[in-house]
Amino acid sequence: MNKNYKFKNKYEERLYNEWKQHGKICIAIDFDDTIYPWKLRHENDIKSFEELISLLQVARETGAYLTIFSACASDRYGEIQEYCNKHKLPIDSINKNPIDLPYGNNGKVYANIYLDDRAGLLEAIDMLESVMYKIRGEKAKNLTIGEEGPYTT
Repeated sequence: MNKNYKFKNKYEERLYNEWKQHGKICIAIDFDDTIYPWKLRHENDIKSFEELISLLQVARETGAYLTIFSACASDRYGEIQEYCNKHKLPIDSINKNPIDLPYGNNGKVYANIYLDDRAGLLEAIDMLESVMYKIRGEKAKNLTIGEEGPYTT
Protein backbone atom coordinates (compact mmCIF):
# COMPACT_ATOMS: atom_id res chain seq x y z
CA MET A 1 0.00 0.00 0.00
CA ASN A 2 1.19 3.50 -0.80
CA LYS A 3 2.16 4.98 2.56
CA ASN A 4 1.03 8.42 1.34
CA TYR A 5 -2.52 7.22 0.67
CA LYS A 6 -5.03 8.84 3.02
CA PHE A 7 -8.27 7.01 3.70
CA LYS A 8 -11.36 9.19 3.97
CA ASN A 9 -12.36 7.60 7.28
CA LYS A 10 -11.80 4.59 9.53
CA TYR A 11 -14.59 2.64 7.82
CA GLU A 12 -12.95 2.93 4.42
CA GLU A 13 -9.65 1.83 5.94
CA ARG A 14 -11.34 -1.14 7.63
CA LEU A 15 -12.99 -2.23 4.36
CA TYR A 16 -9.65 -1.98 2.56
CA ASN A 17 -7.84 -3.98 5.26
CA GLU A 18 -10.50 -6.71 5.26
CA TRP A 19 -10.37 -6.99 1.47
CA LYS A 20 -6.57 -7.23 1.55
CA GLN A 21 -6.58 -9.77 4.40
CA HIS A 22 -9.22 -12.12 2.97
CA GLY A 23 -8.94 -11.49 -0.78
CA LYS A 24 -12.74 -11.23 -0.95
CA ILE A 25 -15.41 -9.30 0.88
CA CYS A 26 -19.12 -9.82 1.43
CA ILE A 27 -21.45 -7.12 0.11
CA ALA A 28 -25.05 -7.14 1.35
CA ILE A 29 -27.40 -5.35 -1.03
CA ASP A 30 -30.94 -4.30 -0.30
CA PHE A 31 -33.20 -5.05 -3.27
CA ASP A 32 -36.21 -2.69 -3.44
CA ASP A 33 -35.21 0.88 -4.31
CA THR A 34 -31.52 -0.01 -4.12
CA ILE A 35 -31.02 -2.06 -7.29
CA TYR A 36 -34.69 -2.56 -8.24
CA PRO A 37 -37.23 0.25 -8.82
CA TRP A 38 -40.01 -0.38 -6.36
CA LYS A 39 -41.38 3.00 -5.32
CA LEU A 40 -38.65 5.12 -6.90
CA ARG A 41 -39.61 5.06 -10.56
CA HIS A 42 -38.25 8.38 -11.82
CA GLU A 43 -36.08 8.16 -14.96
CA ASN A 44 -32.98 9.37 -13.05
CA ASP A 45 -33.52 6.68 -10.43
CA ILE A 46 -33.52 3.94 -13.10
CA LYS A 47 -30.14 5.21 -14.31
CA SER A 48 -28.77 5.11 -10.74
CA PHE A 49 -29.95 1.48 -10.36
CA GLU A 50 -28.11 0.59 -13.57
CA GLU A 51 -24.96 2.38 -12.39
CA LEU A 52 -25.01 0.53 -9.07
CA ILE A 53 -25.51 -2.81 -10.81
CA SER A 54 -22.50 -2.04 -13.03
CA LEU A 55 -20.43 -1.18 -9.96
CA LEU A 56 -21.47 -4.44 -8.30
CA GLN A 57 -20.49 -6.40 -11.40
CA VAL A 58 -16.99 -4.92 -11.12
CA ALA A 59 -16.91 -5.61 -7.38
CA ARG A 60 -17.80 -9.24 -8.04
CA GLU A 61 -15.00 -9.46 -10.62
CA THR A 62 -12.57 -7.83 -8.17
CA GLY A 63 -13.37 -10.28 -5.37
CA ALA A 64 -16.72 -9.93 -3.65
CA TYR A 65 -19.59 -12.15 -2.67
CA LEU A 66 -22.94 -10.52 -3.42
CA THR A 67 -25.85 -11.18 -1.08
CA ILE A 68 -29.31 -9.73 -1.45
CA PHE A 69 -30.36 -8.68 2.04
CA SER A 70 -34.04 -7.77 1.89
CA ALA A 71 -37.06 -7.61 4.17
CA CYS A 72 -39.18 -9.32 1.50
CA ALA A 73 -40.86 -12.69 1.94
CA SER A 74 -39.18 -15.77 0.51
CA ASP A 75 -41.87 -16.04 -2.19
CA ARG A 76 -40.11 -13.13 -3.98
CA TYR A 77 -36.72 -14.88 -4.14
CA GLY A 78 -37.46 -16.24 -7.64
CA GLU A 79 -38.35 -12.74 -8.87
CA ILE A 80 -35.17 -11.34 -7.28
CA GLN A 81 -33.00 -14.05 -8.84
CA GLU A 82 -34.64 -13.52 -12.25
CA TYR A 83 -34.11 -9.73 -12.08
CA CYS A 84 -30.44 -10.17 -11.12
CA ASN A 85 -29.93 -12.73 -13.90
CA LYS A 86 -31.58 -10.41 -16.43
CA HIS A 87 -29.17 -7.64 -15.40
CA LYS A 88 -26.14 -9.97 -15.43
CA LEU A 89 -25.62 -9.54 -11.71
CA PRO A 90 -24.47 -12.88 -10.31
CA ILE A 91 -25.62 -13.06 -6.71
CA ASP A 92 -24.39 -15.66 -4.27
CA SER A 93 -27.33 -15.76 -1.88
CA ILE A 94 -30.54 -14.14 -0.72
CA ASN A 95 -30.96 -13.38 3.00
CA LYS A 96 -28.22 -15.78 4.08
CA ASN A 97 -24.46 -15.77 4.25
CA PRO A 98 -22.87 -16.66 0.93
CA ILE A 99 -20.23 -18.80 2.66
CA ASP A 100 -20.01 -20.66 5.96
CA LEU A 101 -19.08 -18.25 8.74
CA PRO A 102 -18.86 -18.70 12.50
CA TYR A 103 -21.16 -15.66 12.96
CA GLY A 104 -24.03 -13.84 11.31
CA ASN A 105 -26.21 -16.92 11.03
CA ASN A 106 -29.13 -15.78 13.18
CA GLY A 107 -31.19 -13.29 11.20
CA LYS A 108 -28.67 -10.69 10.08
CA VAL A 109 -26.27 -11.76 7.35
CA TYR A 110 -22.64 -10.83 7.78
CA ALA A 111 -21.24 -8.31 5.32
CA ASN A 112 -18.19 -6.10 5.12
CA ILE A 113 -20.41 -3.39 3.64
CA TYR A 114 -24.19 -2.92 3.38
CA LEU A 115 -25.81 -1.06 0.49
CA ASP A 116 -29.31 0.12 1.37
CA ASP A 117 -31.40 3.05 0.12
CA ARG A 118 -32.43 3.75 3.72
CA ALA A 119 -28.94 3.80 5.21
CA GLY A 120 -26.41 6.12 3.60
CA LEU A 121 -26.43 4.43 0.21
CA LEU A 122 -24.48 7.16 -1.61
CA GLU A 123 -21.77 7.20 1.05
CA ALA A 124 -21.50 3.40 1.01
CA ILE A 125 -21.26 3.38 -2.80
CA ASP A 126 -18.53 6.02 -2.66
CA MET A 127 -16.59 4.00 -0.08
CA LEU A 128 -16.98 0.73 -2.00
CA GLU A 129 -15.92 2.34 -5.26
CA SER A 130 -12.88 4.03 -3.73
CA VAL A 131 -11.62 0.91 -1.97
CA MET A 132 -12.43 -1.39 -4.88
CA TYR A 133 -10.42 0.63 -7.40
CA LYS A 134 -7.52 0.83 -4.95
CA ILE A 135 -7.59 -2.98 -4.65
CA ARG A 136 -7.85 -3.36 -8.44
CA GLY A 137 -4.90 -1.02 -8.95
CA GLU A 138 -2.76 -2.97 -6.50
CA LYS A 139 -3.69 -6.28 -8.14
CA ALA A 140 -2.81 -4.88 -11.57
CA LYS A 141 0.61 -3.68 -10.32
CA ASN A 142 1.44 -7.23 -9.29
CA LEU A 143 1.18 -8.51 -12.88
CA THR A 144 4.25 -9.18 -14.98
CA ILE A 145 4.36 -7.12 -18.17
CA GLY A 146 2.39 -8.97 -20.83
CA GLU A 147 0.62 -11.20 -18.27
CA GLU A 148 -3.17 -11.16 -18.42
CA GLY A 149 -4.93 -10.34 -15.19
CA PRO A 150 -8.50 -10.89 -14.01
CA TYR A 151 -9.58 -7.57 -15.54
CA THR A 152 -8.66 -8.27 -19.16
CA THR A 153 -11.26 -9.49 -21.61
